[in-house]
Amino acid sequence: MLSIIWFPAVISISAGYLFMSVAPLSTQFMALFGIGYAGLSLFLSGLLWAHSLVQLPAGLILDKIGVYRGFLIAIFIAMAASLLPFLAPENLALATGLRFMAGLSSGLLFLAGVKVTGMLAPPEKVAQAQGIQGASFCLGTMLPFVTLPYLGGAAWRFSYLIPAALALGAALLSLLLPARVRKSGANSASTLGNLLAALKTVSTSVPIWALGMFHGLSYGTLNNLGQWLPSILADMDGKSTAVAWSLATGCVLLVGTLGRAYGSVFLRWFSRSWITNTAVLAIGILYILLGLAGNVYIGLAVGMLLAVLGGSNYGSIFSLTGSVMSPVYLATAAGFMNMIANIANVMLTLVLGTVREYTGSFSMALCATGLFALLVWFAGRRIINGLSQN
Repeated sequence: MLSIIWFPAVISISAGYLFMSVAPLSTQFMALFGIGYAGLSLFLSGLLWAHSLVQLPAGLILDKIGVYRGFLIAIFIAMAASLLPFLAPENLALATGLRFMAGLSSGLLFLAGVKVTGMLAPPEKVAQAQGIQGASFCLGTMLPFVTLPYLGGAAWRFSYLIPAALALGAALLSLLLPARVRKSGANSASTLGNLLAALKTVSTSVPIWALGMFHGLSYGTLNNLGQWLPSILADMDGKSTAVAWSLATGCVLLVGTLGRAYGSVFLRWFSRSWITNTAVLAIGILYILLGLAGNVYIGLAVGMLLAVLGGSNYGSIFSLTGSVMSPVYLATAAGFMNMIANIANVMLTLVLGTVREYTGSFSMALCATGLFALLVWFAGRRIINGLSQN
């Protein structure tokens, strides 16, 4: 299994660190730019919007020019987005624009990991390998919380430098890939007409839309725990700052990482559809509990459960996506589904930050998110059940 997933894991850890490199230092960036929670949510959303919107074109690019060329493009963008902010560190417009570029890179890197996993893993191990690849991305999002807060008052500099170093390391390690991956070129079957036909098929697929919304509430939960859980816990505590809860948030994201890695184990007893449906139903209930919790330790425990559920159905969702679309266009199908999920994720990030700014509490937004998750589950559960049970 190690020979199958080591490079997808490297790609995904690099992308995950880049993706979450701002959240642990939210107070430093707010002070650096002179902004509040609403401004921070807009700054954070720069990467999230790009990561969301690039999913579909990234899938088309990887299917068309080859995964290794797409990977190298993503590495170049990551290096530029991580180093150019030093030209004017306090310029919010520049930082937000380059965060947008970072999102283009993280989205392309993530799908490159999905594509390489599909190329290297045998069919009987695809769901397990995809779970481990997704866990690696989640591990990457955890690492900033256990490194950056302990690098001093100017640690925001390392939120740029460490992702640049990881991108360079991934580029060097890519030289160890099998020749068939490095030399994979344009897909001769991927003419413009074929790509447009694939796009039409994917974009009009009701199951793909349903999977995208379910994934948005699963992966989106992990992301928003990383973005906002330190602030949520600080509000509950009333005597500390968000930075004080970085290590605890890192532990929560580690639980989500393990959930992604071992979620495929549940396939021994339950179908992919059952796992996906049950996770989203429970996520909806737990969001409401988190919104109503007044005790910081109860809130942390609920966050742990949300992380487990947000990670546990990752492999099931992506393998169900692969069963809807031809394997030739796996990246296109995964990209479109992931685009829907990421747009839902961005909206969650903006709503949570904006409501906190104007109401002074996360409670209302968390409860509303829980109700929305329950509505999505109710509307989509039969569609998910209708997909392959194998």
